[in-house]
Amino acid sequence: MACAAGCGVNPIPEPPAAPELGDVTGDLCPACDEGLVDLAGGPESARNADVVWAVNLDGTAPPAVAEVAADGSFALALEAALGDEVRVQARRGDQRSAPADLVVAIGPLEPAPRPLAGCFDVAPELELPDTPVGEVSTALLRIEHGCADPLVIDAIALRAPAADLAVQAGPTPVVVAPGEPLDVLVELRPGAPGLREEVLLIEASSPAVTRRAVTLFGRGVP
Repeated sequence: MACAAGCGVNPIPEPPAAPELGDVTGDLCPACDEGLVDLAGGPESARNADVVWAVNLDGTAPPAVAEVAADGSFALALEAALGDEVRVQARRGDQRSAPADLVVAIGPLEPAPRPLAGCFDVAPELELPDTPVGEVSTALLRIEHGCADPLVIDAIALRAPAADLAVQAGPTPVVVAPGEPLDVLVELRPGAPGLREEVLLIEASSPAVTRRAVTLFGRGVP
């Protein structure tokens, strides 16, 4: 026999489970300066995650990051006001949950309204390749438009200035005919090693007022 009794095959280890984000609640932050709100999740709200990341889509302040407790709960303070839209995401290393765009409120946070969800499609994230410091890498972000009427895009711009990221989108407003895609060129120019990240906002006014948020990210390497 080629293999004696007891010989076996080592099983291939299962890949780690991806981070997941559950319910998020909001409240005013009584111990914080004015303009901050508390965002929190109870046990198992952030699963398979080390941290929760959040950013105000209606402001320019830096993101807030909080560690996830052993039971999956978290709490962080974010510069935002009631009614603002925030993007929240659970993360572990390079892995990310699907981002959740939520409306700040006291109590459970509801998903941000996204009219034209069935015909105005943009990926919620775009990862650029690792790029040596001082060099440039590019990627295309495609805006898909299957609405019956022309799509009027009023603005395609970063949420806040970012020295390491640039967007080449042409002049706005732009009218996109039904069924025609629109490509946006994104550039990563890292000035130092490490993660570089910002949110791109695409604001439309017709056939409905709506927005799409896209997290752009990439890493500078030595």
